[in-house]
Amino acid sequence: MKKAISTTSFANAHMTCEAYRVDDSYPGEGKKQEGDSLHGYAIISDAAALNSDSRKELSSIIEDHDTYFRHSISIDCSFRPAVAFRFQDKKTNVDLLVCFSCNELRYYLDGKVVGQSYFKSQELRALVKKLFPTDRQIQSLK
Repeated sequence: MKKAISTTSFANAHMTCEAYRVDDSYPGEGKKQEGDSLHGYAIISDAAALNSDSRKELSSIIEDHDTYFRHSISIDCSFRPAVAFRFQDKKTNVDLLVCFSCNELRYYLDGKVVGQSYFKSQELRALVKKLFPTDRQIQSLK
């Protein structure tokens, strides 16, 4: 997970970042998937490129050790990400999927899960609300 986190750093000038809304329905509840998907989750919005300020804010959240619960008891909840961030440069691809139902993050490095953790960051929730201002479900996150 450390490599994925360091790769997403704002200091990495060649890395781009886009945000996506993904279908966070329970398995079998969602719409039939016809379009693009990200690690099996249907993408339900166009990619939103993060501007420099949002990118810097996301990077500081990701790099903050207080964002993560290091030792926690697993929550009895299916991982249902509502948002995905894709970091990309010419050689590397890191995806960060965020589930707000159980407050869990999952990192993928070049298509493989490399780490996951529960999170406690209200800043992440606030950033996602700024990135998807017209999405009623995102705006209702507490």
